[in-house]
Amino acid sequence: MKKLQILLILSGMFFSAGYSQVELTKDPAAKKILDKVSKKVSESKGIRIKFTYTTENRQNGYHDSQKAYIFLEGKKFKAIIPDIEIISDGTTVWTYNKVDEELTIGTVDTSEVSVFNPPKLFNVYKNGYKYLLIGEETINNTEYYVIDLYPEDTESSPYSIIRIKINKATNEMFYIKTSGKSGVDYTFEVTEYKSGMTFPDNLFKFDKSQYPEDIEIIDMR
Repeated sequence: MKKLQILLILSGMFFSAGYSQVELTKDPAAKKILDKVSKKVSESKGIRIKFTYTTENRQNGYHDSQKAYIFLEGKKFKAIIPDIEIISDGTTVWTYNKVDEELTIGTVDTSEVSVFNPPKLFNVYKNGYKYLLIGEETINNTEYYVIDLYPEDTESSPYSIIRIKINKATNEMFYIKTSGKSGVDYTFEVTEYKSGMTFPDNLFKFDKSQYPEDIEIIDMR
């Protein structure tokens, strides 16, 4: 059963009606919680996350959910999503599309808030967003803080709102939902979170010998 369900519903209705009606600020209570999450991630030697990644198109009713993994160590990461594998050494990003046998090479986009840039997920609030602690929620006997983020630059941001749920006991991020102005929403929901892990260095390095010889390479650097 959800705690403060009425508060969450009213809050969502109020802000969806137009948060320009109020002067949003960087809520100190929300910042304190978000700082704990960021600090825990930065101090962890290595993090492995199993999650569900959902795409929803509000315009045509499209819905798709996939199970995936993220391995994170500082700014380095590896994401394994069905048909896609993403590797980054903190500077360069290699994205391998298994279906098309296509490899795209680029640099880390520090503005992207998605599973394609995991370090950003845990620090999104630090730049370009105002935030508000709107309540608490209980899911499967676990209590979570619920925090909404709103872009400071509403014209250029692709998102109207980002909702985050954080485990009160562990200071671990459980849920992130980005609501896109285009009508497409993405949800990242953790099913398993393990920190303090040690990963081999080559986990975050692209080794071409491990992929098809005729792979198409698109270098966008």
